[in-house]
Amino acid sequence: MLGDAIRHALPELRREAEERMRATCTIVRPGETETDADGNVTTPTTPVYAGKCYSRYPGLAFETNLNAQTVSVAQSKLVVRILFGPIVRPGDVVKFTADPDNPQLVGTRVVVTSIDDQSQATAQRLLCNDYQAPAGFTDEEA
Repeated sequence: MLGDAIRHALPELRREAEERMRATCTIVRPGETETDADGNVTTPTTPVYAGKCYSRYPGLAFETNLNAQTVSVAQSKLVVRILFGPIVRPGDVVKFTADPDNPQLVGTRVVVTSIDDQSQATAQRLLCNDYQAPAGFTDEEA
């Protein structure tokens, strides 16, 4: 039966997808912004995932203005694949912690905008926004 074949093949297909994941990342979920008595503003985060990943830029960056100061920021879409299982939501933040194939990505943070859910997935695919700002502009301003 087809259902049995898929059920038996899926673990092997997930292992093969994992073999391609040579980079590592962490994913956190930002909480509500808090301001302490001294006026310091912080945003607590909850860990969602730490482990293997693979990334792919499916298109070219485009320029956009993200704040009232009209600072131009390059924005790209990035697909991040992680192991099947963790619950990731739009708004979560992915940070690349290592990538032997592209060390330039280390430290890059991207924001999850959509999850490409599907039945019988071999990996989770996260559509993310990558905001690349000029020097002196922090991504918290975006």
